Amino acid sequence: MSTVTHLLIHRFIPGTGPQPGTSEHDHEMAQWSLVDERLRAAGILVGGYALAEGGTLLSPDGAAPLDEHAETVFAVLAVSLESDDEAEALARDMPTSQYGSVEIRSLMD
Repeated sequence: MSTVTHLLIHRFIPGTGPQPGTSEHDHEMAQWSLVDERLRAAGILVGGYALAEGGTLLSPDGAAPLDEHAETVFAVLAVSLESDDEAEALARDMPTSQYGSVEIRSLMD
């Protein structure tokens, strides 16, 4: 079976989940490091990006700052897996699965 690259697009609402400067946040960052190590060791991590807070939304109506109270993308991981089911199982194990969401999208051929 061939592999497919899936994007795991991580979202959360700012102010939810562990807050910077707390032991809970430190623990989550350590969990992310373990996830990164595990994906690299398995040879399935294609790439990963953490996004800075804030940003600009461009639309036909112009440009506006992102709504600081709306769900926002904060990380994107690209992983090479054999099935959508594997991508979903991996997404369920992500540190933010308890307070955020993970959108799973396959890349087009």
